[in-house]
Amino acid sequence: MESTAENKVLIHFPDGIYGFESIKDFILLQEDENKVIWALQAADKDYPTLIVVDPFMVASGYSPALTHDQEKLLGNPEKEDLCYLSVMVIRRRLEDSVVNLKSPIVINARSRTGMQVILDGSDYPVEYRPFHKQKCGGQETCS
Repeated sequence: MESTAENKVLIHFPDGIYGFESIKDFILLQEDENKVIWALQAADKDYPTLIVVDPFMVASGYSPALTHDQEKLLGNPEKEDLCYLSVMVIRRRLEDSVVNLKSPIVINARSRTGMQVILDGSDYPVEYRPFHKQKCGGQETCS
């Protein structure tokens, strides 16, 4: 899914996004050349703008599975037409930043409709810390 200032990608969320259920349309803006960091901005309001990332780039082995009902709500797209994004909270200390892997935003790129899902039955964390291991020399916790 390409995005530039001249070519804004409008995504419709029939049920909104958790916490912003009344906002149905968002614009997806690419924030970096590597297509890892994006901004999901309300189309008709100043707020909210969410920082979203490609979860496959920040968490190796990430393998979300949608339910049949979730696929149906997205229009039964082919797997290659699905785009997954995870909301990221960037904190002052980068190693304290978190990514929500439990509730990704899933977009049908062909129809430009999306929804946020909860991956029930998965052990993906709501607050995955992608930079924590880098600070700790690859260890899960710092000594």
